[in-house]
Amino acid sequence: MDSSAATQDEAELVRLMDFPDSTEEIPVLDIAPYLAGEKGAKEAVAAQLGEITRTVGFFYLKGHGIPRDFIDRVFAESRRFHGQPLEVKRQIPLIDNVGYRHETVQSELDTDNVNIIEKAKPDLLSTLTINRPIDAEATQFLTKDREPTPLTWPADLPGFKETMLDYQSRIEALARKFLPLWATSLDLPEGYFEPFFKTPQVTLQLLQYSPQQTVGNKQYGIAPHTDNAMMTFLAQANVPGLAVRMPSGHWRLVDIRPDTLLVNTGNVICRWTNDRYLSTKHRVINRSGVERYSIPVFFGPSDDAVVETVPTCIGPDNPAHYEPRTYLWLRRWYYGYAN
Repeated sequence: MDSSAATQDEAELVRLMDFPDSTEEIPVLDIAPYLAGEKGAKEAVAAQLGEITRTVGFFYLKGHGIPRDFIDRVFAESRRFHGQPLEVKRQIPLIDNVGYRHETVQSELDTDNVNIIEKAKPDLLSTLTINRPIDAEATQFLTKDREPTPLTWPADLPGFKETMLDYQSRIEALARKFLPLWATSLDLPEGYFEPFFKTPQVTLQLLQYSPQQTVGNKQYGIAPHTDNAMMTFLAQANVPGLAVRMPSGHWRLVDIRPDTLLVNTGNVICRWTNDRYLSTKHRVINRSGVERYSIPVFFGPSDDAVVETVPTCIGPDNPAHYEPRTYLWLRRWYYGYAN
C-alpha cells in the first residue's frame, strides 16, 4: 500500500472514531436470576455472556445488586475530591500508576501499547487511581517486586477513603460472581478461573473529563484504546461522551441507562480464549460543555497468575495465538515497562 492510501485509511479510521454514527444496539445482560440462584440461570446467563463477548464486547449489566443511592454517593465523593484546589490534589503523587494525575501532564503511561492511534494528544482527563488493598492473607503471594504501591489518601475528606474501599470491594465481589459464568461459557469446570484470582488486581479510578470545544486533530478525553484487565465495570453519571466500536466497524455513542453498569472485556480475555472473545476499542470525547465524571473498576487476575489459552479454545487447527505470560508481565507490557 502506498503512503497516500495508508494516510487515507488512517484518516477514515479517525473519522469513524471521532463522529460515531452506529445505531447498533449494545446488549443488556440481566444477572439477577443467576445471583438469586434460580434453576438454569447460570447456564442461560453464561450463554448470553459468551454471545455478547464474541460479538460486541460491551453490555449494560442489569440486576447487579449495588444500590443506586450508594453509587450516587461514590460520585458525590468523586466530585468532592476533584473539586479541591489543584495544589491539594497534587499532594497525592502518581507512582506506578497509583495516585493523582492532572490532565495537563503527559504521562509516561501514554504508550502505543495503550492507544490505538499514534501521536494522540495528551488526554483531557484527570484521574485518581486506587489499587486494591493487600490484606494480611494476601501477603503470602507477594514477592519483593510485587509489593503494592501505597496510596496517599486525601487528608481533609472525611469518609472518602471508606466510601471508595467499600465500592471497590462490592465490585470485586460482583466480578468474582462472573468467574463461574466465564468457565461455563467456555465449557470448562465451574471453578476453573478461581485459582487465578487469589489476590486479584482491582483498580478503581475517579475520572474527570474537561469539555472540549472542537473534535478532531487527535484530541480526546481519553484516546481510543482497549482495556487490559479481564473485565471493566463502569459507572456513568449523567453526561455522555463514551463511544465504542461496534461489529460493523462503525462507532456508537453510549447511552446512559439508570440502574445499570456498563461492562466490557479486556485483553486478558482475548489471550485466555485465543481471540474467541473480544476486547473492544472505545474512547471519550466530552462535547457537553460541562465536566464529565465516570468511575471504572478494572478486574484482573493476581500478578503471579499465568495467562495462557484455555484448553477448550485450542486444537490442531487452532494453535495458541499468544505465549503464556504472568499478569504482572502483561500489565508492565501494557504500560510500556516490560523488556
